[in-house]
Amino acid sequence: MLPSTAKTIDLMIVDDHKLFLDGIVSLLKDYPRISIVACASDGEQALELLEQNSEIDVLITDISMPNLNGEELCKEVRKRYPNVHILALSMHSDSKSIKKILKNGATGYILKNTGKGELIEAIEHVANGQTYFSESVKNNIMAGITGLEESDENANVRLTKREIEILRLIASEYTTNQIADTLFISLHTVESHRKNIMRKTKAKNMAGLIKHAVKAGIVE
Repeated sequence: MLPSTAKTIDLMIVDDHKLFLDGIVSLLKDYPRISIVACASDGEQALELLEQNSEIDVLITDISMPNLNGEELCKEVRKRYPNVHILALSMHSDSKSIKKILKNGATGYILKNTGKGELIEAIEHVANGQTYFSESVKNNIMAGITGLEESDENANVRLTKREIEILRLIASEYTTNQIADTLFISLHTVESHRKNIMRKTKAKNMAGLIKHAVKAGIVE
């Protein structure tokens, strides 16, 4: 942990899912040693904001994003702003994804199911020039080296074509009425599909469904 006299960490957060982005902001907004200076929805916007905020200490970025993804963003930030420390925050836990973004300049990697305490700890470590990896990330890096990588829990989830369509719309923040109108089905049918999706994915709420959609590659 950083000493109490350490300067405030100026933070930028980059994620194309507004619901998740808002959640991170809500978690960190009252923490005294972290100041959220800017938020971006993709890599291109992040680079534009970095031009205006050259004092950013830590950039938290997702990997799968439109326009300019996390790996490409890392490359550009490392080239243009070598003093900015990068923390990857992703649903992807496979060693291939982890190694690629670390190779491109990230010094920390945690998963989106992390808690507030670990998120803050990761930010402080990275800001202090140290590396930080979630325990499962460290395990998968080692497992990738030995060929014993942990299996992806999403591989056992089998959604129907209609369920995938509905999940994509949910991730795009469509309401139940909007989903029904878009797919020409009844509200009752939408709700039935939603319940089936939640049962299959073991998600407890809408945020959980979106996390599954991202990790399974249903949405970027």
